[in-house]
Amino acid sequence: MSKNYFIVYNPLTYQLMDLLSARSITPIDVISYLTGQNAQEMTSENFIKFIDFQPQKQRTTMVDALAIEMYAGIYIQNQLARLAKDHIVAMVDGKRKFFSDVIKEKKCLPRAVFISAMSSSFPAAAATALVLNYAKIPVIIGGIHVSTMPEDVDTFIRKYAPHPELVSFVRGAGDSTVITTILDDLKNNSLKKEYAGYTLIEDGVWGDFPNLEPLEPLKINLLNRLPVIKYTPLKDFRINPVAPFTGCIFSCKFCSISTLPEKHKAVQFRDPDDFVEELRYYQKGTVDFKNRYYFFTPDNLFHSKKNLIPFLNKIIESDLRINYAVQISIEVADDEELLRLIRKSGGTHFFIGLESLDMRNLKHINKHIVAEIEKSGLSVPEYYASKIKKIHKHGISVHGSFIVGLPYDYFNSTTDNTGVEIAKFCVKNRIGAQPSTIVDLPGSVFFNESQENNRSIYGKKGTMDYFLSLSIADLAETNKIPPDSLFNSPLVIASMVFYISSKVGAPVRAVINSSIIFMKSFIHPTKNGKGFNLWQRYLDAVCSAVSQTAVALYKEQGDSLVKSKYGVRGIMERLYDTGNNPEVKELFKHYVTQFTE
Repeated sequence: MSKNYFIVYNPLTYQLMDLLSARSITPIDVISYLTGQNAQEMTSENFIKFIDFQPQKQRTTMVDALAIEMYAGIYIQNQLARLAKDHIVAMVDGKRKFFSDVIKEKKCLPRAVFISAMSSSFPAAAATALVLNYAKIPVIIGGIHVSTMPEDVDTFIRKYAPHPELVSFVRGAGDSTVITTILDDLKNNSLKKEYAGYTLIEDGVWGDFPNLEPLEPLKINLLNRLPVIKYTPLKDFRINPVAPFTGCIFSCKFCSISTLPEKHKAVQFRDPDDFVEELRYYQKGTVDFKNRYYFFTPDNLFHSKKNLIPFLNKIIESDLRINYAVQISIEVADDEELLRLIRKSGGTHFFIGLESLDMRNLKHINKHIVAEIEKSGLSVPEYYASKIKKIHKHGISVHGSFIVGLPYDYFNSTTDNTGVEIAKFCVKNRIGAQPSTIVDLPGSVFFNESQENNRSIYGKKGTMDYFLSLSIADLAETNKIPPDSLFNSPLVIASMVFYISSKVGAPVRAVINSSIIFMKSFIHPTKNGKGFNLWQRYLDAVCSAVSQTAVALYKEQGDSLVKSKYGVRGIMERLYDTGNNPEVKELFKHYVTQFTE
């Protein structure tokens, strides 16, 4: 049997919370649930019956809603294609392409499968690794969750694997040194239990590799449903992820990388020429809406102005015609030079972590902007509003992320609560919103504190309740006991998150905000629309409008998560059923019925 290909797997997140009521289950039982087959009967001969999971049990995440590829998977796929030129490298996600598709097409088993997992997708990664193990296929698993909680590989995979020696994990980066070592060890049948990588991003990893089999591109479904747009080139609009650098200098308590050693999260920049060449590679043909728009993946583009400026200047000096969205700190509004360069180079949309409108909450999560707000003498809403206004003047649209369920949030009534306050702020300042619940992400300071103080709703790490509840570590519902001011109720938090996404993402609101930012963008074009290049100026404005419209997809994600369907309870019905506060249940009785089947 020829073993001439690898598979890179980016697992989906699945709805697993209904399994919490089951007793004495194992990851093998999770495979039964995900496949609808009895996994106790799984063998090396019939494993392919268990390798694909039922699509209707998928849980929609923000990444799914915005149709953004997981850059980590693309990076590992390219690393493998570059370093293992004698192997085909195929990608699988369980939605666009299934394991069974690839295996049947190749007519043999893969030499190994590489899996990159976030916490919310780790249960699917573990279930898949177990199925593959029955067929004696080596699995190498990495990603943020494995870096922060490496013991979970032993607890939930190796413990139930018939061939545990074929399961390995990478803590930290999947850099070329690590990948090369793994390839050598696979060749010698001497796979190690653990590998460690420290170079978060490298140059020369992107290119036209003939041995690479990518997935078909994701599309933003909303654009294909709008009356006029679905008949225009905009229907193919894509958000392409790219990374000029990786790493983070901050230590926000809610972040999963906050407790990682510095060497695993240190900021590392690529060579600006290498980054521009990657962008140029994507635009090697006709420039259209498939290859014009990018998402710069770093958690905060404002980390290092000194290192960032060469990237911006390289883009400005190039023949590239791009627009891009970035995650960035609100302080960028006070740096006129940097704002001008970002806009000139194609900066179109800012995703800003605002987190809360209450100073006490910002101090609680160790938000770095606290000192600047106090120095300004303004309230948090006033400070944020003043900065947003400066950013809008450059023709750049904005959406803010907010964490709901923090200690100083409040819920006096369905019309007087933190969710209503946040929604009003966003509507008033014409920005989109990504509302998230407070979630103790494994590896974060908050996670460790909740484990020590018994504040976790779903049990101690290492238990099956913990394993199943990883599926909600996607920021859509909380996994820690809420504060007294919110009746200690996850349902109260979920209702506020849903309210924010519904109000701020409403179609009429999205159209109004998109129209306004279209005009601001047209007046303040990128370098491509300077002078009398009205067509490029128009395209800049269209990209800004689409950016603002796309934020409404958080509403779509919210709608999908709260509604029960395919026999799986949505967030609202499940949290209502499991709640034990009669006051809360009475308050939401009629509210919840609209989300049940």
